[in-house]
Amino acid sequence: MPAFDLPAVCGFSITNVCNGACDFYGFARDKTLTGPARYTDAGAYSRALPILHRRRIRYLTLQGGEPQVHLEVVRLVSQTVAAGISCALITNGWFLSRYVKLLATAGLCQLIVSLDSDDRAQHKRNRGLDGLDGRFGRRHRPGAHLRPASPSLGSRQPPRRLWRLAEYVAAPEIR
Repeated sequence: MPAFDLPAVCGFSITNVCNGACDFYGFARDKTLTGPARYTDAGAYSRALPILHRRRIRYLTLQGGEPQVHLEVVRLVSQTVAAGISCALITNGWFLSRYVKLLATAGLCQLIVSLDSDDRAQHKRNRGLDGLDGRFGRRHRPGAHLRPASPSLGSRQPPRRLWRLAEYVAAPEIR
């Protein structure tokens, strides 16, 4: 049998804390954590990256909880990219106004915004983040370049609704 030497993918949860209140999500702010709040130590993470690279990890997605509640999320992205690993981040979008320009400058290659519905009102109810729907259309990072990607859906959507969903998230800052 031939040996395949393919690059690998890694999903890395950098915190178990989330600012959202999603009913379907175990890390939601209104649920009791099974232990203390945890945040990945940036020093330990930096030491782990060469090991991941040696094991052919070439694409890493930072996730959580909500990764943007981690105070060193930009540093983690920068360290990942410096290790020769492409870095993506999956987020509920709440903190994009604070971080998106910094994340792009740090080398983030893909930003994935998790959505629960193509309907703004339903998405708002699902997330428990009042005002989240209004944040997607703001301009945050002129000149930064992130590759557009498909939105991540917390619930299954019929294909005919995907166009409406794409219009919902097609904010100028992530096109």
